[in-house]
Amino acid sequence: MFLCFLLSGCGGCSSTSGDTSWAEGNDDYVEYTSPATTYNADVIEIPYTEMPGGTITIPVKINGMGLDMIFDTGASTTTITLAEAQYLYEKGSLTDNDILDFQQYQTADGSISEGLRIRLREVSIDKQIMLENVQAVVVEHQQAPLLLGQSVMERFREISVDRVQGVVKFYQ
Repeated sequence: MFLCFLLSGCGGCSSTSGDTSWAEGNDDYVEYTSPATTYNADVIEIPYTEMPGGTITIPVKINGMGLDMIFDTGASTTTITLAEAQYLYEKGSLTDNDILDFQQYQTADGSISEGLRIRLREVSIDKQIMLENVQAVVVEHQQAPLLLGQSVMERFREISVDRVQGVVKFYQ
């Protein structure tokens, strides 16, 4: 089933691009609060890269594949494109057992799209944070941004962006 999906595309999937501005009038420090995780450290600082327009990317490994993903507090879930899903599938890092279902989701522009909901067995953030069984959505559009969304962030008590130090802080 999954191989058929990967070879044919999902017909109608699109990017869940979102507004990556953090808070109007505060460029130095912004907080996001969400449920706690089981990770041991009180705070883990992850260096980020700021792209033109203020978009923040952080280094992530998904099932062993290294990527720079957009840190997007407005994305309800983590998203990867069909190209990344195909690569993971071909390498055996994504299997039929990781396929959950098709899911409709709303993009930042308000449109409704459909994507394949999957389970990422391992999501590692800058070799400092290891998360297991993270839900994500595969979007068909090859130019769609790779988004690190709420399916990751909800595992932490608090997340903040320190623009002076150039780090994203993950709190237990």
